[in-house]
Amino acid sequence: MEDFVAESGKKPMVFKTKGGPEQQESRPLGPPWKILVIDDDRQIHYLTEEVLRGFTFEKRPLQLISGFSGREAIELIRQHQDAAAILLDVIMETNYSGLDIVKFIREEMNNRRLRILLRTGQAGQFPEEKIFEEYDINNFLEKADLTSRRLKTAIKVSLRAHRDMCELDLARMREVELRKAADAASLAKTQFLHMMSHELRTPLQGTKGPFEEFKSQFHLFSGMKELYRLTGALEDDSLKRRFSAVLDDVRGEVEAIAAQGLKSVEHLLGLIEDILDLARIEAGKLHLDIAPHRVFAAIEEVVVAVRPLVEKNGLTLETDLGSQDVEVLADRKRFKQILFNLLGNAIKFTVRGRIVLSLVLNDRELCFRIEDSGIGIPPEQLETIFEPFVQVDNSATRNVGGTGLGLPITRELVRRMGGELGVQSTLGQGSVFSFTLPLAEHELGVA
Repeated sequence: MEDFVAESGKKPMVFKTKGGPEQQESRPLGPPWKILVIDDDRQIHYLTEEVLRGFTFEKRPLQLISGFSGREAIELIRQHQDAAAILLDVIMETNYSGLDIVKFIREEMNNRRLRILLRTGQAGQFPEEKIFEEYDINNFLEKADLTSRRLKTAIKVSLRAHRDMCELDLARMREVELRKAADAASLAKTQFLHMMSHELRTPLQGTKGPFEEFKSQFHLFSGMKELYRLTGALEDDSLKRRFSAVLDDVRGEVEAIAAQGLKSVEHLLGLIEDILDLARIEAGKLHLDIAPHRVFAAIEEVVVAVRPLVEKNGLTLETDLGSQDVEVLADRKRFKQILFNLLGNAIKFTVRGRIVLSLVLNDRELCFRIEDSGIGIPPEQLETIFEPFVQVDNSATRNVGGTGLGLPITRELVRRMGGELGVQSTLGQGSVFSFTLPLAEHELGVA
């Protein structure tokens, strides 16, 4: 064993080396670890270099960078911001030079990766517990009792912590980059959906007008009016009746075709509006005008609108609203859209039976329940149906259309109005969709 003794004017310190020199890897696996050595005693630098000669961590050597004063330390810290650790003397130009450098590293440079190992020959002047409490350091070493093994252990611990912090920072940076990329992709998708929806809606709106005219005003077209006039002027009553019947058939066929075309256009416009709603939601541009609104009036409007479709499908629609009409806090247009979506789904997925819309009044909210006797939903799909573009996979039972956007949009609208949307279902027996909306401050009383 060989001892290195330094007499620096301060308390003597001894580095004790144990064992032979460590083997140095012939092929380092990366750049050297930078270690800043800051001390005003040149003998300390020599001893540190001797103790750490041949030292490697994770098959990477050390690069010792020396500084002899607080001023030099600050310049070196600025130049080598990738340094892994600093062996820092406390007393140099002043009794607190090292502690001032600690503040510079943590506060001015905001460097949290650099591991700070304080070394002092006057440990009694700087109690370890107080130093750890008041300063953000990572280790406190007394020069008088610093064997080579302890120094190497402290270096290894510091390098391991530095490596872990760098990996964590890198993972965070990657996460931020991935999030930015995902946000950019989402924004691009939203902008594309918004642009395409508008591009599609414009010609469809132009197509809707002619279909409406053919459906309701075909008999008023100048050509049809002239044919009716000429038919009425015929002297042969039998021929007049035949021509009138043919004109009525043509009118009926044209109006039926126009009605079917109008229905398809309105269906496409509805799908486009769903896509636009999704784009608004994802872009954070969905505006809601939330205010107190009566419940019964809005429900009645929706029920009147969907009842023809209910009857066409051979179903029955019942309402159990109770006698107490209350106010809920909601956007009236979107509130009706929620009811339309849920009742429309119930109609679409119910082959026979009934649909029941009921209300349950609680202390702070009103619960809306839409119950059907339809095909039901498999248990594994009870949550996925609220994801965009997902539909219940039951085409063998009934072939239904749609984009799979109705329920995701509906849940988002309910949540943005302060409520929750949920579902209970039994496959083959039916489903119950329920949502809540907060009550306004004052009830309106009996309707």
